[in-house]
Amino acid sequence: MELVSPLAPGQALDLGAGEGRNSLWLAKSGWTVVAVDASQVALDRIGEFAAADGVTVEAIHSDIIDYLQSARATGRHFDLVVLAYLHPSPEERAALLDAVVASLSTNGHLFIVGHHVSSLGMAGPPDPSRLYSEDDLLRALQPLEVLRLDRRDGASDVSEPGVDVVLWATKGPGPRRG
Repeated sequence: MELVSPLAPGQALDLGAGEGRNSLWLAKSGWTVVAVDASQVALDRIGEFAAADGVTVEAIHSDIIDYLQSARATGRHFDLVVLAYLHPSPEERAALLDAVVASLSTNGHLFIVGHHVSSLGMAGPPDPSRLYSEDDLLRALQPLEVLRLDRRDGASDVSEPGVDVVLWATKGPGPRRG
């Protein structure tokens, strides 16, 4: 909320949206939201919550990479992309982040929050290669200007102990790095 609130609402994409906590907050804040998840059950819940809140969220049942490729093929871009607690393998992560960068509009923003590698054994996947480090994110997101890259200690957004990494970046008109 702290990072997104100052932005003018636009097109937002919530990847791996789950039951839509981020999607719903964005929709209530005036964003046009696409929520993508592999779980139809979770997407059905988003629809129920959105209807109860009087907002609209476009819920897409799809593999995340497949959705990003189809969005790219149709020229669809987003002013904000949210990746919250997705921990793909390093190979999948590279493809995912490349596709995410391509899906951002000029001056669009990327928000990533996930379990930091120092959380191994406390929170997140048991495979350390699926956890985030600052250096890995900086390398993967070189086309973006990184505005914030922090560690957050304590209970995460999903109520697990450990350390999270928070990244906030923007895509300028040309390649740049913060």
